[in-house]
Amino acid sequence: MVQLRPLPGSARYVDESLDVIVQAALGEAQSLHGAGFTGVQVQNMGDNPSTRRAGLETVAYMTRACAEVRRAFPDLSLSVLVNWDVEASLAVADAVSADFVRVEHTWVGASVTSWGISTASCHEATRFRARIRSRTPIYADLVEPHGVPLVDRSVEWWARAAVHEGGADGVFVTGATLEESLDGVRRVRDVVPDVPVWLGGGATAGNVRRVIDLVDGMTVATGIKHGGMQNPVDARLATAFGEAAGLVGRT
Repeated sequence: MVQLRPLPGSARYVDESLDVIVQAALGEAQSLHGAGFTGVQVQNMGDNPSTRRAGLETVAYMTRACAEVRRAFPDLSLSVLVNWDVEASLAVADAVSADFVRVEHTWVGASVTSWGISTASCHEATRFRARIRSRTPIYADLVEPHGVPLVDRSVEWWARAAVHEGGADGVFVTGATLEESLDGVRRVRDVVPDVPVWLGGGATAGNVRRVIDLVDGMTVATGIKHGGMQNPVDARLATAFGEAAGLVGRT
């Protein structure tokens, strides 16, 4: 995860130039690249609190940042997460030829979040993707730990709904603990065996060997950021993670 500093127009913006923000993102991407990571997910985490609709300025600035990362590191996969607007994510991703977008709030169903009631985005998003003729895959979080679903359903139910009804091309599984997450991954694979299953969080250098063979991919944030998602990537922690995962020095 490369989570951008607050962008112009957000509540936390502190008058940094866009060049400075982009250079910071490139520095973090370089740390991940040097540690053997295979991809970068760019998110405007610094723009919290966010809502379901991103501003026009956010789309523009995210496109600039993602394009710079793509240009500098063409061998890394690139995914996009615009808080919390999947159509914006798709527009940015299509403009920079990203590999997929992540939908963290809310693909199917409805949840109570810190910013209010979040309702399903699958219908608008799939129609928008068709309208712009994009082929960017959509990977959806099944249950977001920072939201509370309005109905109590099993992770298998959410997986079927996300893929078979919502049209997600892949899914993220994140539980309250790593054990819950890994149990969820196994259960999800049984009901949607033909789509990628990613771990949404909780991976560290200490547990990655338990995780890596169970999933198709994982996002890593707090484990290489001293416990805070809005902290910058620490190159030493990233390298330790890469070494533990067997990524450093791979051919």
